[in-house]
Amino acid sequence: MLYFQPLNLNWLQLLLALLASLAACTLITFGSVSFRPHQGQGLNIRLTRKKTMLLGTAAFSTSHILVPLSLNLPLAAEYYILHLLFTIAGCCAATYFGVWYSGQPRSSTGRHLKISLVTASTILVFDYLNIIFLFREFLVWKPALVIMTVAAVISLCLAILRVLVISNRNREHNLYSKATLPGILLCAMGLLVIPLLCAFSVLPLAGTEPGSYLHLVPYILTMFICTGLYIIPDAYRDTRQEHQNRRIMETEQHYMSLFEYNPDSVLAFDAGGMVTGLNRQAELLAKLLGQELLGRHFSDLFEGEYHALAQNHYRHVLRGKSSTIELQLRNLAGDMLTFWLTSLPIVVERVPAGIYSIIKDITKNKKDQETIRHLAYHDELTGLANRRSFHKLLLEHTEQSPVPAYPFTLFFIDLDRFKRINDLFGHSFGDKVLQQAAGKLRGCLPSSCSIARMGGDEFTVLVPLLRSRAETEALADSIVEEFAHPFEVGNHTVKLSASVGVARFPEDGLDADSLVKHADTAMYTAKENGSSQYQFYDAERDQTSLEQIILENDLEQSLDNDQIRLYYQPKIDIRNGEIIGLEALVRWEHPILGMIPPMDFIPLAEKSGFIIPLEQWVLRTACSQVKQWEREGRRVVPVAVNVSQIHLMKPDIFKSIMRTIRELDFDTGLLELEITESAMMHNEEHVISILNDLRGAGISVSMDDFGTGYSSLGYLQSLPIGCLKIDRSFVRKITTDTDSRAIAEMIISMARQLGLTIVAEGVETEEQVTLLKEIQCYNAQGFYYSKPVSADQITGQYL
Repeated sequence: MLYFQPLNLNWLQLLLALLASLAACTLITFGSVSFRPHQGQGLNIRLTRKKTMLLGTAAFSTSHILVPLSLNLPLAAEYYILHLLFTIAGCCAATYFGVWYSGQPRSSTGRHLKISLVTASTILVFDYLNIIFLFREFLVWKPALVIMTVAAVISLCLAILRVLVISNRNREHNLYSKATLPGILLCAMGLLVIPLLCAFSVLPLAGTEPGSYLHLVPYILTMFICTGLYIIPDAYRDTRQEHQNRRIMETEQHYMSLFEYNPDSVLAFDAGGMVTGLNRQAELLAKLLGQELLGRHFSDLFEGEYHALAQNHYRHVLRGKSSTIELQLRNLAGDMLTFWLTSLPIVVERVPAGIYSIIKDITKNKKDQETIRHLAYHDELTGLANRRSFHKLLLEHTEQSPVPAYPFTLFFIDLDRFKRINDLFGHSFGDKVLQQAAGKLRGCLPSSCSIARMGGDEFTVLVPLLRSRAETEALADSIVEEFAHPFEVGNHTVKLSASVGVARFPEDGLDADSLVKHADTAMYTAKENGSSQYQFYDAERDQTSLEQIILENDLEQSLDNDQIRLYYQPKIDIRNGEIIGLEALVRWEHPILGMIPPMDFIPLAEKSGFIIPLEQWVLRTACSQVKQWEREGRRVVPVAVNVSQIHLMKPDIFKSIMRTIRELDFDTGLLELEITESAMMHNEEHVISILNDLRGAGISVSMDDFGTGYSSLGYLQSLPIGCLKIDRSFVRKITTDTDSRAIAEMIISMARQLGLTIVAEGVETEEQVTLLKEIQCYNAQGFYYSKPVSADQITGQYL
C-alpha cells in the first residue's frame, strides 16, 4: 500500500499553486467593486466584475489542479477530466461568493457567518470529491481529522472573507494599509492549505507511528494562518480609524474656523434654548448690548413682541427645521439695532440636540433700504413726495371703485419768474429758493393735503374732501397770496409769484393722468392771463386749444398736401378805375374744414415758425404768376407780398429773397413787400439795415396797417419805405366819425410831406371813395372794387 509522504511533495508545483492562489486573492482584493454602482457607471462595473470572475476562477483552478499533482501519488486517469470540471466549477462558485461578498455593503455577523459556511461547504465538497475521484484506491477513513479539517476550513473562510471585506472597505475610502500585502499572502496560503488538509484527512500517511505528530503539522500551520488572518483586520481598522480620526479633527478644525472666524455673531444653544457657546463676534455683540449671553435664553434679551417672536423661532428650530427671523433690540446707548437671525438645528441620531444661530447686524442695511425707499418716493431736494409717489397716491384715490368714493381737488402750481432767478444767481441758489418755496407751501396748506414736487419749479397738491367751489377758491387764493410776498433767501430778497391750475375729481377727470393733465392745462391758462392767479380747468377752452393743436399739425403738412391757395386783391386808382397793383393774399383750403381765413391760421403759423416757409412759398408763387403774365404778353403791375415780424427778424431774409428773384429772373421793380408798423418797432438797427438792402435792390416796401402803432414822425422819416397803407379801421368810419377822418387827413398830409405813396385799405362804399377823393387819397383797395380772387379771375377782369 502506498502512503502519502508530506516531506516528499513536489515543492515546485506547490510553489506554483501558491502563486496562483496569491494571484486570485490579489484579483479579488483589488478587482472587487461595489454591487451598487452609481448612475452611469453600471456598464463599466459589470465588465470589471466579469474580468475579475474569469481571472480569479482561472487562478484558483490552477492552484487546485496543481495541489493534487504535488502529492506525488498515482492519479486515477479515467476520472481526471471529471476532476478538472469539478475543480473549475468549484473555484468559479467560490470566486463568485468571494467577489460578490467583498463588494457588498457592511453586513451583520449572522450574514457573514452564513456566507462563510456556504463558501466553506462549497470548497470542502469540491475538494473532497476531487480527492475521491483521483485517489479512491488509497482512501482511509479518519473521522477526527475530517472533523478537524471541516472546522479549520470554516475558520479559514470566516477569516479570509473578513479580510477581503474590510480591505475592500478601506479601498473604497482610498486607504491602503501596510497590512494589505501580508493579508493577501495569508489569504493565499490559507486557500492553498485547504486542499492539503482535505488530502491529509483521508489519505494514509507515512510515518504515523505512535507518538508521531506529523499529521498535525498542516493543522498547526492552519492555526497560525488563521491567527494571522484574524490579526490583519485590526491593522485595517487601525488605518481606517486613524483616517477617520484625522477627518474628524479636520472637520472639527473647519467647524471651529467657521465658528470662530465667522464675520457674523455665532451662538450655540442646547436643547433648552440656553446659550452654551459664543464666537469672537458674539462676544463683541454681548459687550455692545451690555449683557451676559452665556447661560441665558436668547429670547430673554428681547422685549414685547420680539420676545414672543424669538421664543416661537427657537421652538420651530428645535423641531428640526431651519428658520430665519428679523429681530430688534436696544444697545447700551439706547439705539435700536436690527438683526437677521438664521438658526440651524443640531441633529444627533436624528434627534435635535441644540441650535446654531448666525446673527447678522443689518441695522445699516435697513437704514440704507429706508433711505433708498425714501428717495424712490420723495424729492431729494425738498423732502416732498416726488412724481412717482404722487402718481401712486392719485391711483389709490381714483381706482378705488368704478364709482368715486369721495371728491377731491388737485392743484398744479408753477412758480413764475423762477427760471430768471435760477439763471441769474445759479442752480445752487435756485435749489435754496425751491426748498423755501416748499416750506411756504407746507405752511399755507392744511396738514391733510399731500404735496409733491413734480420737477423743476412745478408742484402738485392733493386736497381731500373739498366739496364747495368757494372752499377751493379760498385755498387756491391762499397759495397765490403766500407767494405774492417777497421772502429772504440768504442775503437776497426773492419775489416770486404762483400760477395755480385747479382740477376736481370726478368732474374734471376720473383717472390720474387726466386730472394731472387738466390741472396743468388750467395752470398754463393762469400764466397766459398774467400769472399770480388761479384758474379752474375749463373743458370748452381746452377743447378749443386741442382743436388749435390739431389745426397747427395739419398746417405743417398743408404745403406738401397742396392745400395752400394764393389769391390777389387789386389796388385801384379811384380817379380812373385803373389797376395800379396787386396784393397777394394766402388762403388755406382744408380738406375737412373748407376754406380757412388768414386770421385763423396765420397766428398759428407764426407761433409754430411755419410762417417763414409759408411766406417764402407766397413770394415764389406770386413772382412766378407775374412772370407768367409777362410771358403771355399781358399788362403787368407790381405785386405786394406780406412779410411778418418773425420773418423780418431772420438774419438771412435779404439773401433768401434775392435768391428767389434770381432763380425766377424777376424784375425787382415789380415786387413790393408789405410790413406792419409793429414789426418795424423791433430791433430798429436790423430792420433799417434790411430795408436799405431791399431798396438798394430795387424792391419797394410798404408799411401796412399804418395808424394802429406808436411810430413818431421822426422815426417814420428814418425808415426807407415808399408807401403807407391807411388801416381799414379808420377807413371804415371815415364818413361817420370825425376823429377817424381827422387821423386819415393827418396821415395823408404826413405822407405827402415825406414823399410817400398812400393806399387806403378796406374801402367798401361809394361814400368812402368820394371822401377819399376829397382829401386827396387816390389809391384804394377793398371790396368796393374787388374781393381777393384767383389769378385766372384777375387775368379775365384786369389784365
